[in-house]
Amino acid sequence: MIGIVGVVSLGVLIEIVLPEGENTKYIRGIFSIIVIFVIVAPLPKMMKGDFFKDFVTDDGGNIQIDEDYYQSLKDSIHKSVTEGLQEKLSSNGYDNIIFEITFDEDYAYTIRKVVVKNSDLTDDEWKKIRSIITEYVGRATVEKEDT
Repeated sequence: MIGIVGVVSLGVLIEIVLPEGENTKYIRGIFSIIVIFVIVAPLPKMMKGDFFKDFVTDDGGNIQIDEDYYQSLKDSIHKSVTEGLQEKLSSNGYDNIIFEITFDEDYAYTIRKVVVKNSDLTDDEWKKIRSIITEYVGRATVEKEDT
């Protein structure tokens, strides 16, 4: 593909630079033959089925996940969400709230549940804290741990 684009680009450049004259038609004819060869050259390889072999990996095209990178990304997301929620609660006057966030194992960024560990909360405090957490985490379940 790059060869075809290169030859066509070269053809445009030659067309611009080429002066008008008797030899111009011969040069254009020769260049047209070169373009045809460049376009036709990959066809035999495509017919044998080897053409797409360059685009497939050695393991049959299976994509492998880099587990170390995925785990570090997951940890980074979890830390960011935890710190963000702690900051949101602190900005609303709840500095000493202890909570645990459970994430979906299949999707690193999906929060399944938030459990508030403080058992000494009044009903009004719990309702306010629950609304703050729900606003922050969205559809995740928000529970208070009974101890």
